[in-house]
Amino acid sequence: MELSAFQISKIELIADYEAAVMELYWVYSEKFPEHKDFWIDMADDERRNVEWVRSTIELIKAGKVDYNRERFNIEAVRTALGFIKAQIPETLDKPVSLQAALAYAAGIEDSMTKKKFYEMIKDDNPEARAMCQKLAAENQKHREKLNQFRAKHK
Repeated sequence: MELSAFQISKIELIADYEAAVMELYWVYSEKFPEHKDFWIDMADDERRNVEWVRSTIELIKAGKVDYNRERFNIEAVRTALGFIKAQIPETLDKPVSLQAALAYAAGIEDSMTKKKFYEMIKDDNPEARAMCQKLAAENQKHREKLNQFRAKHK
């Protein structure tokens, strides 16, 4: 499938969003050294999402999966991305409690952008459906890992 520059930029925006979340989790790993392994693990999950989103462009171009043109409200993603990017320097400069960081992370993970980013591809063929199911399961485990950690540190 031929992707326009605009369509590629929409997909790249999702990758940028995932990368910003990854960066925030890295900042949390520095802010909370006693929980560094947890935050690095969370950031690593986000890194895999970034890689997946970027590799999806090539899968679409190769005709292996179809792009779901209607999936994302680009302005909503831009707004969410801007908010996360603003949190990074603020987190570095101001005190933040672990509970506040976990609540903020839970808000991010429960957002529609994070929960359904893989819907950028149509699951109308077996390969695409299997890919979407795998990503949905991995993201559910990622959210559960956060929720379990959060419950232990209330």
